[in-house]
Amino acid sequence: MENLQSQLKQREGEITQYQGEIVQLERTRGSMAEEIVNLANQKEELEDEVKVLPELKRKLNDLEHRYNAVLQMYGEKAEEVEELRLDLQDVKSMYRQQIEDLIRNK
Repeated sequence: MENLQSQLKQREGEITQYQGEIVQLERTRGSMAEEIVNLANQKEELEDEVKVLPELKRKLNDLEHRYNAVLQMYGEKAEEVEELRLDLQDVKSMYRQQIEDLIRNK
């Protein structure tokens, strides 16, 4: 009889331990379910972003081409301005020389 009572107490202890494990596993399952939902939402957001990526790459490429064209035009205009500045300097110098020559010849 004592042996049966001892076995009964042991089984009751095992049941209590298993019930604790069940509670722990249910909590873990709940947190994992939340994590799955979060990951599914992140996946959807990333898929949406991936769909937009080719269009963004195309726009970036177009913008780079436009930037390079504007940069080239700017360089050409800067060269032109520098050439005109030098030409103006030459004309001023020639004009001064002509005035000096006219003054000397009078």
